[in-house]
Amino acid sequence: MKLTTFIALFTILLSCSATDDDFDIIGSKDQFIITSTIVNDNYPIYVFLPKNYDSNLKNQLIIALDGDARFNSIANILSKKVEKNSMPPCILVAIGNNKQRNRDYTPTVYAHGSGGAENFYQFIKNELIPELESRYSIDSSNNKTLIGHSFGGLFTQYVMAKERASNPFNKFISGGTSYWYDSGIIFNFEEYYASANTDLDVIFYNGMGSLEGGVMLASFEEMNNRLRSRNFPNFKHKSELIKKSGHSGSATKIVKKGLDYVFGK
Repeated sequence: MKLTTFIALFTILLSCSATDDDFDIIGSKDQFIITSTIVNDNYPIYVFLPKNYDSNLKNQLIIALDGDARFNSIANILSKKVEKNSMPPCILVAIGNNKQRNRDYTPTVYAHGSGGAENFYQFIKNELIPELESRYSIDSSNNKTLIGHSFGGLFTQYVMAKERASNPFNKFISGGTSYWYDSGIIFNFEEYYASANTDLDVIFYNGMGSLEGGVMLASFEEMNNRLRSRNFPNFKHKSELIKKSGHSGSATKIVKKGLDYVFGK
């Protein structure tokens, strides 16, 4: 499938400088725009190369959603973890175009979304990752990490329920997941996967703020209980309520705790 890229590439060394959000990030940043023929849209791609990124090694790829808003804060977390030697050589890529999150992160057509998750997943698999592998030194194994919050958490768990053989991700960090979407449709995707498979060989961190509403908290508990009840032999899972935090306030803490868990640090 033909992929057209419009490149507005720049590299900024950030050893001691602050970003717009006043973060002290040690490493370098790139940015480019990729045009997806699958989704028929353009995506700003934000790239952070931490200090331990090594062009002579196959680095772990971490992909985060809501890149326009979340890139700097996640890069800051990653930078600090690298300074503490608690991350393998890695690269962070955050996908922008947040204004289309109701299209890209939702798996079905519903009042608050247009059900473009499958196309967005195919864009990541078949257009974005190959482009990243042509630019950077990335481990080509299906061992990549996906991070999403709210609708992004919904998409993250949708991808986790996709078949494993061609799934590029085996580590998932989901926060404040919109379990309510389309009357809990994500539970149907989980049920379908469980009915067709005897294992789920992934590492999954699931977080939510303790001050979320009752429906969110009840759905969070239900999903975690369902997953535990499957007894998948190679499934590694941690769920956690972030104390005294609401929907937005829990996001950064969930990313930090999630990276600690999925990378075993």
